[in-house]
Amino acid sequence: AMSKALNFINPDELSMQCILIALNRFLQEKHGSKMAFLDGNPPERLCKPIADHIKSLGGQVILNSRIQKIELNADKSVKHFVLTNGNIITGDAYVFATPVDILKLLLPEDWKEISYFKKLDKLVGVPVIKC
Repeated sequence: AMSKALNFINPDELSMQCILIALNRFLQEKHGSKMAFLDGNPPERLCKPIADHIKSLGGQVILNSRIQKIELNADKSVKHFVLTNGNIITGDAYVFATPVDILKLLLPEDWKEISYFKKLDKLVGVPVIKC
């Protein structure tokens, strides 16, 4: 059931060793016993409700697009995103999902000295599940 809920691999094709390694890692954490699982796959049970909520408020969800650059206003707030296809995305608020390694590359120079973003230096991207 765990592999099905995670929507990674068909449960019949997944070795339990992978699940046990993941469980062991979580349970070693301070609050590991508080882990929980979605009652379905993440795209349907997590991502879709978030996207639906954004759309219900008049927002737009753009998928499968890569950000090339984050352009800033003079006050260092986001002016717009430049996508790799050349399109420019403007808005009142921005959310984008990317691995931490890519975020570090995209971070505007003006933001790198802000204490909030300096914390990114300590983050390292790791696979979700590695067996």
